[in-house]
Amino acid sequence: MEKGTIEKSVVLLLGSNDEAAAEIIARALEIISLAVGRRVRTSAEYRSEAFGFSSEREFINRATEIMTTCDAYEVLRRINLIEALLGRDRDEEARVRSVRGEAYASRPIDIDIVFYGDETFDDSRLTIPYHFLDERVYALRPVAEIAAERRHPALKQTPSEMLAKYDK
Repeated sequence: MEKGTIEKSVVLLLGSNDEAAAEIIARALEIISLAVGRRVRTSAEYRSEAFGFSSEREFINRATEIMTTCDAYEVLRRINLIEALLGRDRDEEARVRSVRGEAYASRPIDIDIVFYGDETFDDSRLTIPYHFLDERVYALRPVAEIAAERRHPALKQTPSEMLAKYDK
């Protein structure tokens, strides 16, 4: 890191419902360490049913916190390249969604930016914090494990507080 360069704490959510999901996510984590930022901590694997579409295979989700000098748009560009490298084909996903009339489709890897420092973004390219975090248990569990007390800048709640309403 160059002197005077400020690192940002970034939380990423990784998911896959590929038959080799665990291996794909492990590979994505390795590449993230090389191409996006230094990994600080990574959650355990959490399994969940598909959300927003039907699938025979469950998802594996993990969250990781990294420290990076990349701006948010550069993080997005790099994780999109990692997804493509690991077999994600957004055009094919769009075709399948269209044929099935579903909001989402199976994919070998999905990487989302949950938090980028304490900043918020809401434009055509980027929504941070992760949209609907408080409603997506599959995202909350791994994020709460590694960033339990990180306060959502808009909702003013931590992932642990958000998750508590589901664990009653």
